[in-house]
Amino acid sequence: MEEEEIIKLALQNDEEAKNKIYEKYKYIIDILMRKYHNVATTFNIDKHELEQEALYAFSDALHSFDEQKKVKLSTFITLCVDRRIKKVIKKYSGEKAKLLNSFYSLDYDYEEGLTLKDMISDEKTDPLYSLTLKEDYEELVKKIEESLSMTELEIFNLLKNDLDRSTIMLLTGKNEKQIDNTIQRLKNKIRDIMKG
Repeated sequence: MEEEEIIKLALQNDEEAKNKIYEKYKYIIDILMRKYHNVATTFNIDKHELEQEALYAFSDALHSFDEQKKVKLSTFITLCVDRRIKKVIKKYSGEKAKLLNSFYSLDYDYEEGLTLKDMISDEKTDPLYSLTLKEDYEELVKKIEESLSMTELEIFNLLKNDLDRSTIMLLTGKNEKQIDNTIQRLKNKIRDIMKG
């Protein structure tokens, strides 16, 4: 039986046809689960829950697939599953960010051997040294957060989770230049607050 026939039967809720399609394309779920494994681990997302969401998205994709749009079924399934996984991750990342009380890791190896400490320091100011002089640690974090725009706060919270640039791009939907510009603004604001 041709795939087009199987798809038509699946769209008519034929269980055997749906099972055949699932067996053929379940590798898509496996690939996407591997792709987002590290992010899911960072936010303590239950792998079983994430896989269930991926399966729901797979099923939804099959039910809403339209052959007339000239999109391959595999592509459509990939887009639907990927979108659903991102939605779950965004939900968890937002919840976790609200619960975080500590400052981001200044010693995390962020990129090309640079730590966040290196990224926000210059010859005149060493933020790590400045932090050790602050008696009210929580007040400092609060001051920093209050000085940030919504976008800056979002990036700041992701940095606190030790996420790398590519993951931040994925979660926020922003490109590399936008992320770089936001990080530069963050560096300047944090430096100013620490000098104060």
